[in-house]
Amino acid sequence: MKGKLVISACLAVLTLSSFGYYVFSHSSYPETAIIGEWKEVSWVYDRNNADEKVKQEIGTDERIDIANHLVIHEFENWIFMKDYRIKLHEQNGKEHLAKWHLKGRGRILTLLNDDGSTEVYSIESLKDNELVLHFETDVHARGIVKITLKKLN
Repeated sequence: MKGKLVISACLAVLTLSSFGYYVFSHSSYPETAIIGEWKEVSWVYDRNNADEKVKQEIGTDERIDIANHLVIHEFENWIFMKDYRIKLHEQNGKEHLAKWHLKGRGRILTLLNDDGSTEVYSIESLKDNELVLHFETDVHARGIVKITLKKLN
């Protein structure tokens, strides 16, 4: 009887260990999921307070006004590299390099620019082919801006 109990316990531990290894080896960590080239597809006001959804598209002039202190407002393609650098490409071919890292269990994206300035974005969702970022703005008291990017590769 005692031998069966020991064998059952060993099998249970082996099964749980195998399941844990499988889950962790097949899960996508945010640091690896974000690697690659992403293209901006939209900027919209997501909400202006906790109770109201706005979903208003942001035009080019207003986008520049909102992000005048941010590097990203001129760029369309974001390339996250494994060495925690990011290349931001403009339509005209100009590029900007910065460093990136994720905090808060992959929910906060921080960009550190060469001039020492820092940009902080909340990651609303990170899927295989879509990245949704939020940042707060006080321009026109509209609240939260949502940037949607699609993965190119």
